[in-house]
Amino acid sequence: MTILKNMIMIGATNRNNGKTTLALKIIDLLKEQVAITAFKIITVKSNADRCPRGGAGCGMCSGLKGCFEITEESREGQKDTMLLKAAGASHVFLIRSLKENLKEALEAALKLVPEDNLILCESNSARLVAEPALFVMIKNAKGDSVNVIKPTAETVIQYADAVLQQNDSSFEKFIQLLADKSRESIG
Repeated sequence: MTILKNMIMIGATNRNNGKTTLALKIIDLLKEQVAITAFKIITVKSNADRCPRGGAGCGMCSGLKGCFEITEESREGQKDTMLLKAAGASHVFLIRSLKENLKEALEAALKLVPEDNLILCESNSARLVAEPALFVMIKNAKGDSVNVIKPTAETVIQYADAVLQQNDSSFEKFIQLLADKSRESIG
């Protein structure tokens, strides 16, 4: 397991639970203190033609060529990676990897990170191959049940240093704690 003392990892029990929203708040808090590189990791079970979520899909899984791909975001727009870049992350990488090649993909991505950068990583599965300084899990505010928690979240939730409800109040309390810790480490 790779130990990463310069990484904050954000996972979630379901899709659209606020990983990017929380990441944007962390970037806003820390961007003046430290350069930030963001990773958005998509783990692909197979690069088959069918979307694992059903329907035609977005091409993320079927478009993967090889074991993994790392793409640096440089455009403006509304995709999560673009929002992270616009918020102040120095570098933003979209990492798509077959599940069995995730460790290899993460190691390759880490080589692209400038020294002394904080790494902000959105992923559940990466927690199986890396131990970040802080691992935050976001739970659906409506109350996840065992039946609706993503399997990747169920596998790693026990490693979470903090479990937050998906709401502004929970996020703001966490950001305040992070700000306090940040001031302690600087002072």
